[in-house]
Amino acid sequence: MSRANGSANIKLALKEIAYKLFAPRIELGMEDGRLTGRARGLTGPIFQPLLDKVVEKQNRAKPVARENGALTYTLYHPPYPSPAANRAIQALVRDKLFGIKTPTTCTLAITYKCQCRCVHCSADRFIDPSRRELSTDELKSVISQSLDIGVVNVVLTGGEPMLRKDIFDLIAYVDKNKAHVMIFTNGWYLSEENVKRLRDAGLHSLNISIDHMDAKVHDELRRLEGCYARAFEGAARARSAGILTGISTYATSQNLKDGSLEGLVQLAQREGFHEVTIFDCMPAGRFLREEGVLLTPAERAEIVKLAKRYVAMDHPMGVIAQSWINSPIGSGCFGGQFQFYMTAYGDVNPCDFNPVTFGNVREMPLRAIWRKMITHPEYAGRKRSCRIQNPHYRAHYIRTVSDSAKLPVPVEQFEPVRVQDITTIPELEDAKNRG
Repeated sequence: MSRANGSANIKLALKEIAYKLFAPRIELGMEDGRLTGRARGLTGPIFQPLLDKVVEKQNRAKPVARENGALTYTLYHPPYPSPAANRAIQALVRDKLFGIKTPTTCTLAITYKCQCRCVHCSADRFIDPSRRELSTDELKSVISQSLDIGVVNVVLTGGEPMLRKDIFDLIAYVDKNKAHVMIFTNGWYLSEENVKRLRDAGLHSLNISIDHMDAKVHDELRRLEGCYARAFEGAARARSAGILTGISTYATSQNLKDGSLEGLVQLAQREGFHEVTIFDCMPAGRFLREEGVLLTPAERAEIVKLAKRYVAMDHPMGVIAQSWINSPIGSGCFGGQFQFYMTAYGDVNPCDFNPVTFGNVREMPLRAIWRKMITHPEYAGRKRSCRIQNPHYRAHYIRTVSDSAKLPVPVEQFEPVRVQDITTIPELEDAKNRG
């Protein structure tokens, strides 16, 4: 461990002690259909103004669902108010008052088995048949450790997570007072029986991956005939069972130009989905070297405008756009800031697009891996731009990796530097301001 890294760890340990001694206790509630919040304890009055702003922002936001006296604003957060939502606000306390970064989302690949062979698969370069995927007990340990360090959103992904027979047991294992659970699925296995078991296990929401509004194009991209029809049928079953549903898709220059991206958003609205997530087409996985798939700033601005239009509609469906949220006009890069990704073999990376790992849960406690990540020079502060789309990050952490290297690559193989950030994109600023 370097002297600088050792100093960073000492400072972090002191901050954590201060948090345990002086942190306020957050209590969320509802009055007349509006969210309320109270910060209790010695430092409560200090944090209350910030909490008031957070609560007011939530009250201005459009809920995508109302259930059991609580509001869901996005499938990526627990319902408000709830014990899990209290924990989400506590993470804000840790960050704003004490300077401690807490992962509120963990994305856990529980298997890389999949009946699809997607041309754009972001997990493809992580797949290694010579390695053993984590067992049920190992995954439960990771879930427990994730909750212990503050996670409130447990995302199970793959591959196709429904191919693991223990998925219902894993969902049930998550303490719902601490976190809610969502899955990313291709929708193939959402039968009546499986949907019932998912609901009974406590699944809150699921995102179905849909690549195109046209069934034939979707099935060709997934290389699985009938996948489109089964996905939509399964989503309808899930909604009937009380599980919130979203569509996960990605923007390309082509589907922006020909209108098919917006066509898919319109289709989701008609079908009754609660949310659509629009990822940027990323040079990751099978596209790791294909930087030509990167969107231009003008194209990303178009996505922001599209998302803003649908969010502003009276229709309750929400739209999440990576071009908006993970950019200088949003919250910036989530990797190593609010989330981490774990491969099916236990490697912990900043996000599922990032081929750099900070350790393996079979060799290190998750808390130690997270601490190692957030004290690394590149991850020690907020990054306003998505790293995988940042040319400076790619030059240092991606282009230097050989095609023959097994991914993910240990962070120790790189010189520990903080690369240049992209703090403003005029086209996005204009899209944000003008809509």
